[in-house]
Amino acid sequence: MARIITITSGKGGVGKTSISLNLSLSLASKGFKVCLFDADLGLANVNILTGIYPDKDLESVISGQLGLNDVIIKNYQGIDIIPGSSGVEKLANLTRTQTGTLINAFLDLNEYDYFIFDTSAGISSQVISFCMASHQIILVATCEPTSLTDAYSMLKVLSKYEYKRPVRIVINQVKSGKSAKRAYAKLKDTVKKFLSIKIEPLGIVASDKNVRAAVISQTPFFMLFPDTIASRCIKAITKKLIDKARHTVDLPLELFWDKCLSFLENYNRPEIDLIPEKGVTSTKAPAEENKEKDLNIKKELSQIESKLSTLIKDVGDIKQFLDTHEFIEKNRPEKKIVPPEPEEISLDFESWLNKKNKAF
Repeated sequence: MARIITITSGKGGVGKTSISLNLSLSLASKGFKVCLFDADLGLANVNILTGIYPDKDLESVISGQLGLNDVIIKNYQGIDIIPGSSGVEKLANLTRTQTGTLINAFLDLNEYDYFIFDTSAGISSQVISFCMASHQIILVATCEPTSLTDAYSMLKVLSKYEYKRPVRIVINQVKSGKSAKRAYAKLKDTVKKFLSIKIEPLGIVASDKNVRAAVISQTPFFMLFPDTIASRCIKAITKKLIDKARHTVDLPLELFWDKCLSFLENYNRPEIDLIPEKGVTSTKAPAEENKEKDLNIKKELSQIESKLSTLIKDVGDIKQFLDTHEFIEKNRPEKKIVPPEPEEISLDFESWLNKKNKAF
């Protein structure tokens, strides 16, 4: 039984892995038994932050070659780390036998108080499956408009799949408290206006030159600079998580994986409508659904053909008109073409987001 937290982001480069690692270490410093699952396909960030380069990963466990205890990195600065790498990529296409092997592997693990998933950035099926099966989601963003927009995109997908719990937001690389409050307020207002999902502030991590120094030394900043401002921010977030955990029920890891893999199985089945209207699942046979799609395509092609026929006729009429009329007036000075005034660019987040959504 453990409290399972997925830490994710809509955009890469926002410091998600750094927060995952240092938050895990902070929880361990409070006496909790913590396991960090590196669910980032690249794995490079954890390598850079810790200097650890594992030979085996989750793929060896899925294939049945090794047990989970054979690949887990034990007691790194007080936490355990499970390297995911290529094994995470294979989760979406597991056979039933492999699914059973993976779930059974987690039954052999020792009990943890916290199990933290550090996902890839973006909205891949693996990332969404981890989020949907977790107790809690921590979404990391920065004050940059692009980061806020990508965070909104992640929340939009979670809302589509009817994620019920509030998503907790951490604003990273903060240069001032006012900018962080402003960024969160813009995100919250947009979410409240367009989505059914709820968000809550979890905290900020201030911009700190010692974080870069820790990356260079391949030692987590929480261990290397325990009193620096970024570490103090992590401690404040840790306190909120611990207080919140008193009101949540622990989840068995095997149940988490069952939910996660079930989501992936449904996600990759085109004959099932995962997000039907009013909660009703479509169970149409593939052949019936393909037939319906073919009819819709034929109907659309017929409409396009009709519009093209009308357009060709109009072009012919215009050509005939041009051939029989003279439009150039002689001895008239040329009109000076005045370029239009440039369109004012709005820096307002919601307006910018609305324009982007309309463009697509």
